[in-house]
Amino acid sequence: MGQRSEDLENLAIELFAGKRVLIVEDEYFLADETRRKLEKAGATVIGPVAGVTAALDLVENEEIDAAILDVHLEGDFVFPVADELERRDIPFVFATAFDPSVIPTRFTGFALCAKPTELGKIAEALFGQRPAEYH
Repeated sequence: MGQRSEDLENLAIELFAGKRVLIVEDEYFLADETRRKLEKAGATVIGPVAGVTAALDLVENEEIDAAILDVHLEGDFVFPVADELERRDIPFVFATAFDPSVIPTRFTGFALCAKPTELGKIAEALFGQRPAEYH
């Protein structure tokens, strides 16, 4: 990665500063790495959690500014969590190694980031300038 793109990545990651970010991820090492990077950027991490029920509990009981969602969790899809976040107007992105075709069409306006998690792109998708209809 060139210095300029690395600088842009770091600037984007700084968008996480002061934000409360929910991580829903069932791969422990990836969740922990993402947590550490977000905390280094100044974010407060909610979770990480590895299942739909635990994620919905956090959405119900915690103040959340944004979320990073793995699509496939312990045999379940994360879509009930995405539905609840959308209902509450909380921005989120899907981070997945799955083929994008598994994501229902109702989420076609939402950002999809490939694993391993690229926090710069996620920060831009969550907090950067975007059209009003884009989450």
